[in-house]
Amino acid sequence: MAIIKNKSTGEIVYLNTQHTFGRNRNIVNTYLTEKDISQSHALVSWRGSHWYLQDHSRNGTIVNGEYINNTAVKLSKGHKIQFGEHESTQWDIINIDPPSSYLMSVKDQNKIIELTSGHAFPNEEEPEVLIYPEDATWKLEKEGNIIDLIHNNAYLVDNEEYVFVENQMLEDTMDNGHVVNNAYFQFILSSDEEHINIKIITQNLELDLGERVHNYILLALARKRLEDVQTGAVIGDQGWMSIEDLLDDMSKEFGKELDPYYLNLKIYRIRKFLLETKPYGYLFSNIIERRYGEIRFAHQFFQILKEDQCIGEVLATAN
Repeated sequence: MAIIKNKSTGEIVYLNTQHTFGRNRNIVNTYLTEKDISQSHALVSWRGSHWYLQDHSRNGTIVNGEYINNTAVKLSKGHKIQFGEHESTQWDIINIDPPSSYLMSVKDQNKIIELTSGHAFPNEEEPEVLIYPEDATWKLEKEGNIIDLIHNNAYLVDNEEYVFVENQMLEDTMDNGHVVNNAYFQFILSSDEEHINIKIITQNLELDLGERVHNYILLALARKRLEDVQTGAVIGDQGWMSIEDLLDDMSKEFGKELDPYYLNLKIYRIRKFLLETKPYGYLFSNIIERRYGEIRFAHQFFQILKEDQCIGEVLATAN
């Protein structure tokens, strides 16, 4: 996240994707009080892969010693910005990372939790609150209840109140839909099915997700979807499995009683792992879809191999 710091006061500002500076409180993100500042003096914005400052003012802006007026300049770490004559309008650029959504403490606005992939509070071993992205929306999950985070609303996280600031990057121009629609999941099972490896295979590359405990969940849900495909269920009805049935299945497999808390934690870790898998893993982070009391494997196309033999598949070419 990009950060600038006021030279006089030490105030820290976390830059929004489109961040306006000026003297009109009603229309700007950061209010500047000096009289030589215009109502909407300058806009700092994220464009493509860089931050730029666009001056809109009557008196101009100085960026790293260069005077600009009604024009734009690319910003770099270490640059100094001066919006007016007074020292109070001088800011140092501390960080020029891309924008991201974040939580801001109500008590201390300098206390920020940057939202990057998945987050567990107070920790990932015994989480009480999970926060993660799904379908271009940040979700908060607590005690099995899931809500959408809403911009400027306050939420209790780890016994402290935070305001959610939605600050996503502008969408990439890459045809992400093409990547997703032409990919399939490949489950590779050992002869005793004790080992489950998963790959995501696209037209250009393979993403090896490795062998993990939570792979059993994905396999069980994929098998339910395969069963429904084979019985002729329509796409919207394919693969739905009750949480109770899945937990019973998992409890037998792992030899111990499992509860919804355990399942929710594993689903969170699946999402987090995919979000952090480069380059395309984030496109598949919503691989588990939910509706009341049920979940399913959300991707249409997959293949299950056992001892190098295909024991079931649903692939795009087969439709």
